[in-house]
Amino acid sequence: MKKNLFFTFCFSLIPGAGQMYQNYMKRGLSIMCIAGLLLIFFIMLETAIFLVPLLIVIAYSFFDTYNIRNAIDTEEQIKDDYILQGISFDKIKGNKLIGIGIILIGIYLLLNNVLYEIAKATYIDWLYTLIKHVRAYFPSLIVSVITIGIGTKMISNK
Repeated sequence: MKKNLFFTFCFSLIPGAGQMYQNYMKRGLSIMCIAGLLLIFFIMLETAIFLVPLLIVIAYSFFDTYNIRNAIDTEEQIKDDYILQGISFDKIKGNKLIGIGIILIGIYLLLNNVLYEIAKATYIDWLYTLIKHVRAYFPSLIVSVITIGIGTKMISNK
C-alpha cells in the first residue's frame, strides 16, 4: 500500500527516513548510518571532502524513496537489504590504509580536543602555537594521505 505523498516527501528529506517510512528498515538504516558517518567526519575534520559524498547519499536517498514508493503495488519488488551487503568486511578489517586513517583521526581529535585546551588553559605558548598550526593543516594531511593511499592501492592491484 502506498504511503501518504506529503509524509513521503517530508521523510525523504532525511537520509534513510523515507525508506523506513516505506517499511524498508534495513535499507533506511544503512543509508542513515552512511550519511551520519559522513556528517560526523565532515564536522569533526572540518574539511569539505566529505561534503560531496554526503550530498550524493542525500540525493540517492531522496530518489530511492520515490523509486520504492512507485514500485509498491506493482509487479516490481525492491528487496529490503542492507546497502553495503556486497562488501566483505573481512577485507576492511585487515586493511592497513583504513587503520592508518583511523589512527590519524584519533591523533587529530586528541590534539584538537584535549591538548589544545590544556595548552590554552596552562598558558604554554609554544605548545599552543604548535597545536594551532597542526589543527590548521591536519585535516588536509589526513585527506591527502588517504587519497594517496587509495590511489596507490588501485594502481598496485592491476
